[in-house]
Amino acid sequence: MTFDEGSPAIRADGRGGLKKNTLGTLDIAFFIIAAASPLTGVIAIVPIMLGMGVGIGSPAAFLIVAGILLLFAVGYVAMTRHISNAGALYTYVTVGLGQSAGLGAAALTIFSYSAIQIGLYGGFGYYAAELVAGASGLHVPWWLLAAAAAMACLLLGVRGVHSGAVVLGISLSLECLLLLVLSVGMVRNGPASALHYSLAGFSPASLVHPGLGVGLMFACATFIGFEGSAIYSEEARDPKRTVPNATYFSVIFMAFVYSAVTWLIVNFLGEGQAVAIARADGGNLLFDVSTRALGPGPTQVFNVFIVSAIFAALLTFHNNIARYLYSLGRQGLLWKPLGATLAGAQTPHVACAVQTVTAMLAIAIFAVLGLDPYGVLFASMTGMGSVGIILAQTISAVAIFAFFRKSAVDKRLAQTFIAPLLAVIGLSGFLYYALDSVELLIGMSGAVSRLLAGLVFVIFGGGMGYGWCVKRRDPAKYARLARVLVE
Repeated sequence: MTFDEGSPAIRADGRGGLKKNTLGTLDIAFFIIAAASPLTGVIAIVPIMLGMGVGIGSPAAFLIVAGILLLFAVGYVAMTRHISNAGALYTYVTVGLGQSAGLGAAALTIFSYSAIQIGLYGGFGYYAAELVAGASGLHVPWWLLAAAAAMACLLLGVRGVHSGAVVLGISLSLECLLLLVLSVGMVRNGPASALHYSLAGFSPASLVHPGLGVGLMFACATFIGFEGSAIYSEEARDPKRTVPNATYFSVIFMAFVYSAVTWLIVNFLGEGQAVAIARADGGNLLFDVSTRALGPGPTQVFNVFIVSAIFAALLTFHNNIARYLYSLGRQGLLWKPLGATLAGAQTPHVACAVQTVTAMLAIAIFAVLGLDPYGVLFASMTGMGSVGIILAQTISAVAIFAFFRKSAVDKRLAQTFIAPLLAVIGLSGFLYYALDSVELLIGMSGAVSRLLAGLVFVIFGGGMGYGWCVKRRDPAKYARLARVLVE
């Protein structure tokens, strides 16, 4: 089944839709992997997992999380066989749990993606300002560099999704090349031969650790963005093939990179010392490892590529948010011009502009308040957004399971019952760990962290409340939201 693009529920403004047959498997994979930003994950997340999480069992933790997410992906991509819509999670929750729950998921996803993006602007501004200062001695305000990145995202977003994919492809290739060079350096200059590297980090025994929950929660955060693959289904070439392939490839690729690099770091530092070194170095762990493995010169390159890696993630979240706004705008649920597309490029230019303006307003507020772009903006906003996305993934897993229980379009047991059910159980566990360790995830203590985490539930409830209002005020529009055509 597919949404009827000619219906008033979809084409609210009567204008053209997104450009068809634009993205292939690798293009979509670039968007997925860029959102997770492997280099940023290795720099920012791996030290926490080693020092405060599951320790030397971190490589195994990445594989466990990837396994659960692949189970979720099985049901998720099964939905793409029947529904192709830029609303992605919002669409799936709508057809699985109803229109109000779908609008709650839309509000939650847009809010969470926006929080992560705003946090990334803080990280971009911080690292870019440090880079400029180190290279030229000029002290450029972080917010000015963040604003420049926002305008670049807007330009690429309006030019066309393929232009963004090209930029992401180049950026990700350089990220992966850098991690490969680091890996080779660790193997060549490690204290022992690679033939004698320990595999203890992959053993079940390594997971018997008090920090297992923290490790799994942070490992889950490194994959944030993979659920966005279906957002591009309307612009994909043969979406029933490219979207599933891109989703599976991205999760497996990221699991391999995270797990392999972490395993090499543990063996390079020594199993007996890796945890203590990670606790002492904190966010500087990768730079310390790079200096030991490659020397001080190549380590400086990381300062350049962390900026390009964060920009790649910013561009992905810009496109994701714009397409959610576009999907809601063309259904008449938000400002209708959001559902317009630019002639020729067929990009959601109004949604791109609105998304950029709101992001820049948030940047301006943090700048005026004089808040730390890294310690406050980057840490707290990305942490809060991660909690929101894990909640959205959990709700979507429930919706996918419910959809196939009440629909006869697909009777494959493994794809529509077993995998979605296991995904619900696994993601519920991740959500529990995220809420249980929310102070560590958000980077703030006490009531502030609980307030920020609780806000994602408020946003979801507010979206559902809006759905109920639509149902009361315009029952016909409410009914159209779930209208589908059975192929």
